[in-house]
Amino acid sequence: MDKRFKIKVTIRKEGIMRYFSQLDLVRILERALRRTQLPIFFTQGFNPRAKMSFNKALKLGEKGEIEVIFYFRERVDKELLRIKLSKNLPKGIRLRNIEIVNG
Repeated sequence: MDKRFKIKVTIRKEGIMRYFSQLDLVRILERALRRTQLPIFFTQGFNPRAKMSFNKALKLGEKGEIEVIFYFRERVDKELLRIKLSKNLPKGIRLRNIEIVNG
């Protein structure tokens, strides 16, 4: 089994972004994560996706916070993740908190 390093990120969805669905949010986060060029852990199979887990989904039209766990192949500095991910996210999605879950 491959070693995975987890980082939990609390994201605030507000403004015009509250009208984007959970599936849209997943796509936005995956694209932003790919642009960071950090060592992302991908799912296995025919159509590999960036591995991430959500604790809950926000309803359409609702602003609020959501927690996401991103998985990486190597240790990633949380401040480096904050800098790189913040500049790739659209207006209306902000990073509130980043914490390393293991390692």
